[in-house]
Parts: sequence; C-alpha cells; structure tokens
Amino acid sequence: MAFAGGGMNTPSARESAPGGRFFFFALLSLVLMYFDQKDGWGDRIRYALQAVAYPIQVTVGSPRMLWNATAELFETRGSLRAENEALQNQVRELTLRTQTFEAMERENAQLRALADSLPPLVQKSLLADVVNAELTHRRQRLVINKGDAAGLYRSQVLVDATGLVGQLVRVGPWNAEVMLISDVEAAVPVQIVRSGERSIVVGTGDSRELKMDYLPATADVKTGDMVVTSGLGGVFPAGIPVGKVIENIRDPDDLLAHVRVAPLAQLDRSRQLSALWFDPANPGAPPSPQILEALPPASVADPVTRNQEPRKARTATTTPAPAPASTPPARAAAPATRPATRPATQPVAPRAESPAAASPGSAEPAPAVAAPAAPSGEPQ
Repeated sequence: MAFAGGGMNTPSARESAPGGRFFFFALLSLVLMYFDQKDGWGDRIRYALQAVAYPIQVTVGSPRMLWNATAELFETRGSLRAENEALQNQVRELTLRTQTFEAMERENAQLRALADSLPPLVQKSLLADVVNAELTHRRQRLVINKGDAAGLYRSQVLVDATGLVGQLVRVGPWNAEVMLISDVEAAVPVQIVRSGERSIVVGTGDSRELKMDYLPATADVKTGDMVVTSGLGGVFPAGIPVGKVIENIRDPDDLLAHVRVAPLAQLDRSRQLSALWFDPANPGAPPSPQILEALPPASVADPVTRNQEPRKARTATTTPAPAPASTPPARAAAPATRPATRPATQPVAPRAESPAAASPGSAEPAPAVAAPAAPSGEPQ
C-alpha cells in the first residue's frame, strides 16, 4: 500500500516543471543553428522536406487545378471556334473581293484591247452586254442589251477584243439579235493577209471552227495564215481579223481546196461586244444605216436584188408590138422582116396570095392591103 500510495502520489510528466523541456529544445536549437551556420544543414533539411511535401501539395491542389484547367479548356475552345468563324467569314469576303477585282481587271484589259483593236475608219462604238446565247448546230445567235433606242441598226458589225463576232439580224427597241460568223447562214468575204487570196468564210454551226471552201486547189494557203475581212459585199469593212488557218486539205481529184479556219473572237465566251459605226467619208466604210434601212427586208442568207423591176421593164420593152394595118410591107424584104415562123427551106409565097393564106402560126397578123406591083422585068 505504501508502494501503491507512493506511486500514485508521484507527479506526472505534464505536471512536472517545464524547465527541462525548454532547456532541451533550446539546446537543440543552438546545435542546429551551429551546424546550419557551419555546414548548411538547414538548406539540406529544407530541400528534403520540400521533396517530401511536393506530392502532398500536388494532391491537395489537384482538384482546384483540374477545375481551372477544365474551365479554361472550354473557354478556349469556344473562343477559338468564334475566332475561326470570324476568320472564315473574313476570308470569304476577301476572296469575293479579290475575285471581283480580278474580274474588273480582266474586263478593263479587254476593254482596252477592244479600243486598241478598232480599225481607223470607226467613227463611234457602243459597248453591249450579252444577255442570252443560243449556240446549237443550226443556230449560232446572241442577244445583247442594246437596241433601236441606242441607235443600233440591221446588218451592223459587232466585234470583241480579238476579232469579228458577227452582225445584227434583228433589232428591237431595247435588245438585238446577233448572228455569229459561225452560224450556218453566215458568210463573210475574207482575204488571206500573206498571199492576198480572196474567198468567203462560212459558218459550220461550231463556234470553234469556220470553213473556206471556195478556193481553188492551187491557191497559196498555209497553216497559220491570218484571215481578215476583204471589204467586199458592203457589210464588213476591210482589215477586221476573222481567224487563222488551222488546216488545208488538198484533194487531187477536187478542183477546190477545203480550208478550216479557227475564229479569233471568243464567240462562245464573250460577255461584252462592241457595235461599230463607220465614217461615211472613208472609202472603205460600208453603206450608211439610212441606205440599209431603205432596202426591202430580206433574209441575211438571200441577197437583196435591187434590179428585179428594171428587168421586168426591159422585158416589156423588148416584146415586139404588132405592126399597124396602114404600114405597107417592104417590097423585097417583107418576108424576111416578119417573124420566122416558116421553115427556112419553104419557098416564098406569090405576090397575089391573099393575107388569109398566111401561116396560122405567125405571131404577126398579115396587113390588109393590096400586093404591090411587081418590078419591071418580072413576069406578071
């Protein structure tokens, strides 16, 4: 009991005086400070503690970092998508603007080339846009947005920046129809620049090919020869480029050469054409619109025959009129002056023959007068 009582009366470590613990930690601090100052143990201990604490810090901060990364990912994705759409719209606008500028530049170049390619006898030109096209094997026609209100007239010449396109065949108030030189009804008088050979180029129904079939087989034609209008015919002035020879077929059994010509004008791709007015004072200019409008309407394929009525008049004046009854026939030459209705071997009728005995096939009635007296020396 005494032992138990003495043990129970012994004071605990917490109840003991704090002086011992204080002295121990103070001494430990002094020792650590000494070795830290002398050998740098503090840095080593801190380095080791950081290495041990880093995984703990990462584990503790991972949820927050994951949340921030996820939010930033969605925000960045949305912003990138919006920025991508804005950039795509900008690219489309810039592409459209660039295409517009390129088209305007090409059009400007074509207009400059068109103005430079006009012959010197052109007095005025008018630009027209192509609004419709009919390019078949039977018809090669274009419709332009200019007509009678702009001063256009039938058979007017149209060109583009590279060569001859065709002529107007119908003119309305605000539009007009153009027959291309490749139409099967078109015919253009042309001349080969190198050799001076003249011929006619006709359409084939194909906008990429013409033919020249009215040249003799011995004509001086070579592949690559330039073909221009000759100025004949009164429609196309001389010197307008038409095409180039691409093939010359010579058949020994044929009298004519078969020449294929490629048109210089872009017949199936031209968007703008130029209608030409020529200086009337120039000798090479075609007839004025007033003269053409005064002509009777006729198909382009059929030429206008101006001398049909004079032919009728000449025919009427050359018809022999019947001789008057009072005119006596010639004495010796009377049978010869009448229409030759009898055979040449038939003898001449006697003088006393009555007029009724004349040949019924005679076109001139016999005169109803007495037969003249026979000349002297002739038996009665």
